[in-house]
Parts: sequence; structure tokens; C-alpha cells
Amino acid sequence: MVYLARLAFVVIAFALAVLAWQSFNRPPAPPPPPPQISTEKLGELVMLRLHYANILEFFQKRAQDIPMTPWELRLGGTKILMVVRGDCEISTNLRAARYEQVQPGSKTLHVVLPAPRMLQPRVSHAAREAGGSYFYTVTDEGLQFFIPSNAHQVAAVNNGWAAAEKDIGKYCASPQWVAEAKKNAEQVLAPMFQAAGWTATFVWQ
Repeated sequence: MVYLARLAFVVIAFALAVLAWQSFNRPPAPPPPPPQISTEKLGELVMLRLHYANILEFFQKRAQDIPMTPWELRLGGTKILMVVRGDCEISTNLRAARYEQVQPGSKTLHVVLPAPRMLQPRVSHAAREAGGSYFYTVTDEGLQFFIPSNAHQVAAVNNGWAAAEKDIGKYCASPQWVAEAKKNAEQVLAPMFQAAGWTATFVWQ
């Protein structure tokens, strides 16, 4: 019995020694990539806010269709000269970001991001004294001048605002501003990965 007990002790000691040797010689587990949730929680990351100011001329024509023909009889219209002020934002949707080419050994990875996009352009309807937009002149031409129509002028004003908003969108969608938004996004995101010990290369789609 004493011999068996000694034998069991030797076997257990040997097994523990093997486990200890394996634990000390086992290569360390590679570090996981930084959690993507850290960018997903940011959602829409606004990287650029642009302010817009311009003087626009808008013409709302007034015409009468000629029956049975593809032509129309132009009766005049309403011309509006607008001083337009507004703004827009260019953002990156970080919910759509993903990781590629993750290298745990060198702690490098590619962060694939959707191209920056413009959020809703806005025309400022604040008071003129507060820096808002306003109409400089509203004039009628042709028969519209002799038979003025309040409904036509209202339509001209509303369509003028829509044209101004479209012009703001065109200004903000310039490749120059998109490139600057990308640069700003990388400057914001790169330190987040560096703080976790990773080097990120940004790929824009």
C-alpha cells in the first residue's frame, strides 16, 4: 500500500510538472482587435459643418398650355432676388464601418468606412437682423405684372426656397469638402486605435 501511494504521488507530481511546463512555454494569446462597438456607438459622426451665403435669382414662369400641341404660351412670371444664408453637415456613418486584414501580431488593421455624405442642407429662416435669409426683390413680368396673382407669387416664393436649398446641397457636395471630411474623420478615429495599441489604415468606399 505504501508503494502504491508513493507511485500515485509520483504520477501526480509528474502530471503537475508537465502542466506547469506547458503553461510557462505556451505562446501568449494574440490580442483581440479593438472592439468595433467603440465606433458603432458613435453612429453618424459629423466631420464638417459648412456655412453658406449667396445671392440667388429665381424665376417662376407663368404659361398657358396650347391645346393639342406640345407648346405653351408664356405669359410672364415672377422674379425673386434672394439673399440666402444656411448651412449643412457632412458626416460618416460609423455603424457601417467594418474591419479587414486584422493582424494581431503586428496589431494593424484596415478600417473600411463608407464615403462621407451630406446631411440635410438647411436654409436659415431666422430674422434678417439675426443673419437669416430674405427676399431682396419680388417683381412680376409680362401679363403677370398687369394681372398679379397672390397664389402665383406664393408658389414662386416656395419654389425659390426649394431652389436655394438645392444650391446649398450642391455647394456642400463639392469634392473639396468631402475630402476634408475624410481627413477630419481619420484625425478623430486614429487616436482611438492608437490608445488601444493598434495602427489603423483607413479605406474609404
